[in-house]
Amino acid sequence: MRNLSLIPCLLLPITLVACNGETAEEEVELPGLAVLGNQSNNLDKVQIDVIATADDKLDVPRDLAFDPEIPDRLWVVNEADDSVTIVFDAGLDTQSTEHLIDPYALHFMDGVSSIAFGQPGTFGTCQDSRNTYNNPNGNPNDFMGPTLWSSDLDVFATSNQEAIDYLSDLFNTYVDLGSHLDMQHETPMCTGIAWERDNRYWTFDGLNKTIDMVDFNEDHGVGYDDHSDGVTAQYDSGGISYTDGLSNHMVFDQDTAMVYISDPGNGRVMVLDTTAGTQGSDLSINEPRTEHYEMDGVAATEFITGLNTPTGLAIQSGLLYVGDYKTGTIYAFDLDSGEQVDSLAIGRAVMGITAPYPDELWLTDTIANEVIRITPKG
Repeated sequence: MRNLSLIPCLLLPITLVACNGETAEEEVELPGLAVLGNQSNNLDKVQIDVIATADDKLDVPRDLAFDPEIPDRLWVVNEADDSVTIVFDAGLDTQSTEHLIDPYALHFMDGVSSIAFGQPGTFGTCQDSRNTYNNPNGNPNDFMGPTLWSSDLDVFATSNQEAIDYLSDLFNTYVDLGSHLDMQHETPMCTGIAWERDNRYWTFDGLNKTIDMVDFNEDHGVGYDDHSDGVTAQYDSGGISYTDGLSNHMVFDQDTAMVYISDPGNGRVMVLDTTAGTQGSDLSINEPRTEHYEMDGVAATEFITGLNTPTGLAIQSGLLYVGDYKTGTIYAFDLDSGEQVDSLAIGRAVMGITAPYPDELWLTDTIANEVIRITPKG
């Protein structure tokens, strides 16, 4: 169990009165987190700033993530228009935003639900879609899954003319596949993504209700379509459910190789030991020459129960932060014991959450179409 003395505490001055009437003050430590109000459940103890709104083209923002190479650059993914809103110098006086839609977002970012930065210069997204190419009356073919992207703004949301020429000649028709670097197609209705290493990510398949390890391996380059070296391994999720419109956000603990995943439909957070299990039977594939198989001898188990509608997850300083969508409450749990350390009801439709520093929480409110930041006051 983690030593709770290492958890941030509130120091309260206590006045002591001696028999002779003299007084002295002594500081007493109370466990809690300043960013969540030090167990006061009092919004007056924290500073809540609105960072971005619908004026910045936020449209059902389901997740957000900071670029680890450019710490003040925040990426927000919008489900409603398959887009990204980038916040430059986030939270600073020099802040600005840009709204970007990839030329072929109707497939590669259709109903985007989640984002995770990967190895330098890249990130992955998951799409809550069965692939109708934005046609509400179309027949879904479930040719869908996570997408790998470049975070270079000279590349992202642009077209690669060399790829257009090559693919147009190959298929004898005009083909522009935008700026994606790679994609796998075994994870439809994908509502959560977390990065492990290299081009390997963990995702949630909302259609089959499984946790999938997706390894893009070597990307095919900007705007091409050779996905043949991809691998998808399917894990038993322990009964995680799909909830329409809500993300099953995920986070990978680099220290323990455990992946945590929210289960809003069952009011809990699950955990999977990614080092366990053995490769099992091959599964059908949607794309030639890729690998798709199930994993035997391992399943996700319950880590936290008794919540309402947990969605957002973030790890910081040995703590797991959980954002509850319906109650608008943010919780902090000790990663070793699962014990609750603190909580704060903020009255927001929390969907995505990230904790770049111990004293900062950033989250998306999908109903208000806002990104907010929470910091300690004082």
